[in-house]
Amino acid sequence: MWYVKQYDELELDELEEILGLRQDIFIMEQESFFRDIDGRDQGAIHVFHKKDGTIKAYCRMEETDHVYIGRVIVNPEFRGEGFGREIFRYGVELAKERHPGKVIRITAMSYLTDFYKSFGFTAISEEYDIAGHDHIDMELTP
Repeated sequence: MWYVKQYDELELDELEEILGLRQDIFIMEQESFFRDIDGRDQGAIHVFHKKDGTIKAYCRMEETDHVYIGRVIVNPEFRGEGFGREIFRYGVELAKERHPGKVIRITAMSYLTDFYKSFGFTAISEEYDIAGHDHIDMELTP
């Protein structure tokens, strides 16, 4: 089941699971030593797929002069089941629905560029390093 929640709508167990998954994937698995809890969660929309009490996939959406989709993850227990494509497609469609006409931006790990291009995103920056991994900024224009 899909959930779309503001920070203050998250149940404490959901928040703990989300932050734990982000830590497990970004910090531990990818060895990306950065401050994941960055003070932006409270103003963001949290989008996730949850079944049988377990979060399978998650992303965070923020709005400024554009819509930013980030922190896209798939629970390692459910990889290979298409949840990466599902969560990202759901996030993009939600962004289009809630913010029609706005540009959607992402910061992508460079090796995933083709994945994001398959959704119509194009590169808008050169590659740069974040926590030891090559990234590139991409956007989808309305």
